[in-house]
Amino acid sequence: MSSQGGYIQTVLGPIAPEEAGVSLIHEHVLLDLTKGITGVEQYKTGAKKYVPIMRRAEAGWEPGQEGPGTAATWGAKWGQPVTLENLNDRQKHWVYYGDQKLDSIDDAIYEFDQFRRVGGSTIVDQTTRGMGRDPLGLVEISRATGVNIVMATGWYLADYHPDDMDDLSEDQLVELMVQDIEVGVAGGVKAGIIGEVGMDHPMHPNEEKSLRASAKAAVATGVALSVHPGFNPASPFDIVRVVDEAGGDLSRTVIDHCDSRFNTSAGTNVFDSGPLLELAKTGVYLAFDTFGWEGSFRQRSPVDQPNDAIRLNWLKTVADAGYPDRVLVSSDIALKHWLRRYGGHGWRHLPETVRNLMRYKGFEEELIHRIFVDNPREVLTKV
Repeated sequence: MSSQGGYIQTVLGPIAPEEAGVSLIHEHVLLDLTKGITGVEQYKTGAKKYVPIMRRAEAGWEPGQEGPGTAATWGAKWGQPVTLENLNDRQKHWVYYGDQKLDSIDDAIYEFDQFRRVGGSTIVDQTTRGMGRDPLGLVEISRATGVNIVMATGWYLADYHPDDMDDLSEDQLVELMVQDIEVGVAGGVKAGIIGEVGMDHPMHPNEEKSLRASAKAAVATGVALSVHPGFNPASPFDIVRVVDEAGGDLSRTVIDHCDSRFNTSAGTNVFDSGPLLELAKTGVYLAFDTFGWEGSFRQRSPVDQPNDAIRLNWLKTVADAGYPDRVLVSSDIALKHWLRRYGGHGWRHLPETVRNLMRYKGFEEELIHRIFVDNPREVLTKV
């Protein structure tokens, strides 16, 4: 296969696009969201995205004070392994130390075997630098299971950036990503996608720098770009603007989490397809990538969290409006309690349960094949 493109880069080497098969575009196979934090007190203040959740009475926070310390029962829960007895707490709150790590190769092999048994072929691990990316672990899992794994490069939210991110130039970031893609890491394991590039809303200056660099690196190497928007309906459009201004290719750009970033009901249970269709008009891919998340009971924003049936309704609206080739699906498994081994839905959920739900809801087989096979194949094939 030509080094100039026309192939999909996996952790075991390039494969022909037709070998990708049923693919999940946005997952986390091995991951560490704790950033090396080992104590609950440190975690409460050191991981910005979780600070508001930790500042609750049950966690030991006292409004009007600077929090006297972690409550005894919260500390005990925080350190526990995932069990059936605490599964409901984890589904509602998420902020438990053991849940923030996908660090077991044996767990991943079990889940991949489940995925393969129901027809799955390829999983994209969108774990970036600073999120516990594990190239050699991915190689071991792929060899053990026969499932293709595409590794990512880039940077997530500012909270996960390296300490010297302020000092790194845009060109230096481009160079680092190109190195990951063209030379490889850990003895030559090459990345096959850039993402998930993390954006808050509004963007942190370093996040915008990272996004501009990512857009340039994607064009330079021929891989796709995948971007995580902030919790605001304007965020995806801000991302489109920055990528376009940086000279990026919108037709090779994936906007993640389109099923959880738009305020599609505004509290009235009335679906407004307008923002999704406006986004589709820009030429980007729309990823409906939180299938299996049925947790509206943990809602923390004005954006309603859908269930899988509603996700499919929204996706079908976009496809029927003339964009069947711009929609993608995945589960974004990033917490341990979402794995089947710990009581969750796991990676077999989409190729098994969701595909059958599509058929029940009247999706034509051609569209199902396009969503699970054709569209991700086109995203992952280097140009």
